[in-house]
Amino acid sequence: MKRLVSYQPQYFPRLHYFARILNADIFSVADNVQFVRKHAYHKPDGSNPIGPSYQAHMPIKSVKGLLMLDVPTKHKANEAIHETYLGFADKRERTKHLRIIREHYRNAPQFSRVFPSLESFWETEYETVAHIDLASIGWALSQLFELPTIDLKNLHDALPHADFRLREIVLSSESGVTTSDKASGRDANDWLVDLCKKYEAEEYYFGGTGAGAYMDFSKFEQAGIALKEQNWKLSPYSQLGGEFVGNLSIIDLLMNVTPAEARAILASTD
Repeated sequence: MKRLVSYQPQYFPRLHYFARILNADIFSVADNVQFVRKHAYHKPDGSNPIGPSYQAHMPIKSVKGLLMLDVPTKHKANEAIHETYLGFADKRERTKHLRIIREHYRNAPQFSRVFPSLESFWETEYETVAHIDLASIGWALSQLFELPTIDLKNLHDALPHADFRLREIVLSSESGVTTSDKASGRDANDWLVDLCKKYEAEEYYFGGTGAGAYMDFSKFEQAGIALKEQNWKLSPYSQLGGEFVGNLSIIDLLMNVTPAEARAILASTD
């Protein structure tokens, strides 16, 4: 089955994010959904804690544990992610995260290999949240697969590893498929079903949070689209100092292990 996953672009995403998109044939970047800095996370126990959306946040590990880094934005109500502009005042503010990463990872095993590419990353002046998020995803894929650059719109020959399915990344904003619209009664399930039809995907790959928040399985069943829930589990890896902190930004993994080891950690049998 051709498998599609739809996910909002995130800033140097966490590990479960990469495990999910790498295990789908098509990654539809939901860049045209509303930008939010925080939202509710639906837990199995029925609770809905509020946390960062990760569209403009990334978690790394400091000497004291988890440290959340976020980029400033100039967002207005109901703006889409690809329409939300960044709010860096100057180059020093734009490269602040680079200095923080250097401080906390300079003794990491892979620092000398990874850090120069991060310096290059922050030399670019990104305009929107979607722009910097997509660039961070491309950076991570190039590091994971040991390639100088990644063309996100032409992955067919770039990711030749048999352990991963990902071969195509598409932007939802360019798909021609209308997102959800409460006024017309169209919800997120209708949008995702139509995305699957657009790209001839027979299976939709999802995470537990999405299932609890909005998914109506019956709409996929009626459309003849199979559903597959992500079942990937993170295997602990060697980190700098203190107790292991799981599901951090991809930067943490790449700073601590080799690309081959990182690929093995992110591989899934779902």
